[in-house]
Amino acid sequence: MKNFLHNYSYSSVKMFVNQFAISIFGAMLSMASTAAENDTLAFGCSILAIAFYLFLIYTQAWELGAKDRISVDIGKKEYKPLTGLGVSALANIPNFVIAITFLFVLKVFPMSDVAANIRTIASLFNMLLEGMYLGVLTTVKIGELPLITLWWMYFIITIPAMLTSWLAYYLGHKNKKFTTLFDYQAPKANKK
Repeated sequence: MKNFLHNYSYSSVKMFVNQFAISIFGAMLSMASTAAENDTLAFGCSILAIAFYLFLIYTQAWELGAKDRISVDIGKKEYKPLTGLGVSALANIPNFVIAITFLFVLKVFPMSDVAANIRTIASLFNMLLEGMYLGVLTTVKIGELPLITLWWMYFIITIPAMLTSWLAYYLGHKNKKFTTLFDYQAPKANKK
């Protein structure tokens, strides 16, 4: 574990900084579209912010996998295919803390003023760290409840980032780009 933190803590911090920046961007888009009272626009802007966030994670994890491949090829490191997942899990620790805070508050203080205050503070941190999901969480509802009020959603929204990081690290280590998986080459024209 110490070796993992030594080798990948910078990548995790960089991934977290990217998340924070895109979160602010996504929160601003969500607030603007919510002020316009257009749920479709809020949902669409949120999906685009999430896609951009996952693209940034993909490129960073792909580069990390490609860099680690060199170390594996010369024998400095052994290949560990779950490294991308671990780096993303390390970067998502603040998200897990928010999710656990929501769960803890709902279980210990179900309907109290203390719970309302803690939930407000956790919601503020949620907006700062997971703002790209804000439009989806506020517009999509299960029954009458928007997803933002459900504690388990704060665990689920970390899954796309972790899966993207795992896949990108694997593809980077194999020196394959996701875009080349769908590479189309036009047939060659006859020369006259």
